Amino acid sequence: MAHSAEQAADEQRILIHTDSRYAAYTIDLDYMWRWEILRDGEFVQEGCSLSQNSAREAVAHVLNFFRRQDEAAGTPGDNSEEIKRLLRALGTPEPIADKNDTTKNELAQPE
Repeated sequence: MAHSAEQAADEQRILIHTDSRYAAYTIDLDYMWRWEILRDGEFVQEGCSLSQNSAREAVAHVLNFFRRQDEAAGTPGDNSEEIKRLLRALGTPEPIADKNDTTKNELAQPE
């Protein structure tokens, strides 16, 4: 019986986005619209919205975030120096390193 319930749910799913990597579906539950996003066929995110249009908008926001992550992951090297620069600019204290380059629990005050 659970198998037929899953089939019925799959038949009610509405495709609201698809591209080479992501697919998003929504289903009307009468009191809300449940949506889910798949990356390369694997579930990655779900949410709910009050209307189908707001579900599309929410999915678009989440996909924009995922795409930025994908772009950053595809960049050679890491962004640690840029992150450190931004943290310094914000005035975030830095850990004090001892002579062996190990981090202590004390924090240095920014200059």
